[in-house]
This record gives sequence, C-alpha cells and structure tokens, in this order.
Amino acid sequence: MSEAALIQRAEELLAAQHERVGALLPAGCAPFDAHTHLGLDEDGHTLSVADHLRLMDEAGVRAANVFALNEPDREPAYRAPNDRVLEWAAEVPDRLFPFVRLSLDEDPLGEAVRCLDRGARGIKLHPRAQAFRVNDPQLEAVFALADERRLPVLIHAGRGLPPGMPLELGHVAERHPGASLILAHAAIVAQAGIGELARSVENIFFDSSTWSPYDLLNLLSLVPPEQVLWASDIPYGEPLAALNLFVRAARKSGADDETLRGMLCDTARALLEGKRPETRSAPLGEAELHTSYARVRASFYLASATPLLWLGMPEIVGFLGLAEAALQEAGLDEQAELVRCAAAVWAEWVTTVVPGEPPDLVGRGRVFRLLNAAQADTVLG
Repeated sequence: MSEAALIQRAEELLAAQHERVGALLPAGCAPFDAHTHLGLDEDGHTLSVADHLRLMDEAGVRAANVFALNEPDREPAYRAPNDRVLEWAAEVPDRLFPFVRLSLDEDPLGEAVRCLDRGARGIKLHPRAQAFRVNDPQLEAVFALADERRLPVLIHAGRGLPPGMPLELGHVAERHPGASLILAHAAIVAQAGIGELARSVENIFFDSSTWSPYDLLNLLSLVPPEQVLWASDIPYGEPLAALNLFVRAARKSGADDETLRGMLCDTARALLEGKRPETRSAPLGEAELHTSYARVRASFYLASATPLLWLGMPEIVGFLGLAEAALQEAGLDEQAELVRCAAAVWAEWVTTVVPGEPPDLVGRGRVFRLLNAAQADTVLG
C-alpha cells in the first residue's frame, strides 16, 4: 500500500476509534479532564484556549481543570502565567476551571490567596520543574490553606522525582486532612508505596495521565476507584487517546458504569466543591496480567517509539517496524495495520516540525491516537 493510501486509511481508522471510545462510555457521561494546561512552556509546547476547546470537543470532554505550563516569564511567584490562565478560563467559566500554579521563589502563600480570591479553584505544584519537595517548610502554610478551604492540590508525581515521596505525602495528608491531594501521572514515581498509603487515608487521589496501559492496570489494582480521576495532560497527552486507554483499562479491570462515571467526571467535579466520595470500594482488577511474549514485545516497541514522537523526531530507530512484526506474530493483523498507518502519518507530520517552533499538535495527535489504539488493543485485548 502506498504512503498516500496508508494516510487515507489512517483517517478511516481514526474515525472508527472515535466511535469506539464513545460506545465504551456510560450513557450520558460527559468526561471531566482533571489535568490540562494553557500557555507556552519553555520546552516549546504551547496551547491556546481555542485549541484546548477544540481538543475537548473532539473527544466529547465537557470540562477540565487547567493551569499554567512551565512558562519563561514565571518569575516572580508565577504571577503573570497565573493571571493569563485566570483570564482565559473566565472566557468559558463552565468549561475551564483554573488552578493557581506555585513556585517557592517569592511568597507562595500570598500568590495562592491572590489567585483563589480571583476565582482559582485549586492549586498546582510541580516539584520537578520548580525544584522543591512537598515537605518544604514554605509549603506548610499553602497546605494549611488548602486544608482550611477544602481545596484540591494537584501534584506532579511522574518522572524526575527523588525517592521518599510516599512518606512525605503521607505526612502532608495526615497534617492537612481537608486538602485533597491529587497525584498526577498515576503516581508512577512510586505507585506501590503511594498506593498503600492512599488505601489508609481519604484525601489522596490519582489522575490517570500516563501513556502506558500497564501503569493504569497497576494503579487500578492498588487503590479504590473512588480515588482515581481521568486526565489527559494536554498538550503533552491527547484527550481521545487518553480516554481510549483509560476507559478500556477500567473496563478490563471490571469497572461498571457507575464506577466508571465516578472516575471520568463525578469525583473530579466534587473535589472542586470540597466534597469527596462518601464510600470507598476495593481496588479493581488483578495484581498480575497474563499475556503472550509477542504482545509484550509489541507493547515495549510502541512505548519506546513514543518519546521520539513527543520530541518531534523522526522514527529513526525502527521501533514501529519491530512492533508491527511482533503484532503479526501474535496474529493481530488489525493492530499491525494501525502501526503501519501511524508510521506513514508520522513520516508526513515530522516534515512540518521546525526546530525551536511549537509542534503541530493536530498532526502529532493523529499519530499518537493510532499508536494508542494499537497499544490499547495489544495490552487490553
């Protein structure tokens, strides 16, 4: 099949994915995205209000929490980026719910109060980007404020963090039970330790913004579903792809419609009002996943290719070819076709990437959704 034919086929597969994801949602469920950004990151990623809403609409997402990226003009105190996010969110107050992002360079408590008084609904902390730990003494007053006002506090818990985070978070959660701590990226920095901690307290939650179905399956086997929130992490993630992965992982783990609706929207909305689920149930799913070596190999190659896409690079290693071969060995011809089409769309998209310029998120999102569909099919069956 020619490159042009593969790209045309990709459009058909993407349309089918949209319908498939919609069919998996509980009836009448309008997803709420717990983790999104607006603005310009110093790494080059950028997202406008218009593009944010377009991505939400394409995936059927009704509303989202939103906060600033790691902006070049964040000093002092993240004031300028926070002001922009507050203004942008005010344009669509029923769809974007702003959080105040904090650094420790100048009066984090004062900045939190200033933005909350202007309409911010929660607090965002990024220990890796802003180089602090959650037990930093300067944050104690911030957590006390969140405790007093029963605010959600979303904390980066993905790559690049030092060990010891579960113990530090445990102390914060115990000292400030009114604050709802949302750990981003499924707490992949220390899933087992933080998962054990979360089962013993009511004020630790997890957002699902991670690329790997294994991370999601593991999280769902560790913590009550009432403590899990769906999230995409746009512009780094992609809402439709994130929904596809999360909903299918939840269904595979045994989530019924009511449980899934809570994870997709109800709990996130309640936290904005200072409310939490009244009950907690047992974790979903099993602690182990049984699958074939061919499926594991294909999943590994797909995951290995993803950072190249995220960085705007061509797929020069050959991961996608290896993934396609492994899928064919497993008899997964439809998934192999998804990978072939993704390779063609990727090759076309990468020609538009200009070093130093923001990437075309529409084109990258198409590639990501194709790879995501192949990954989800491969791991989640």
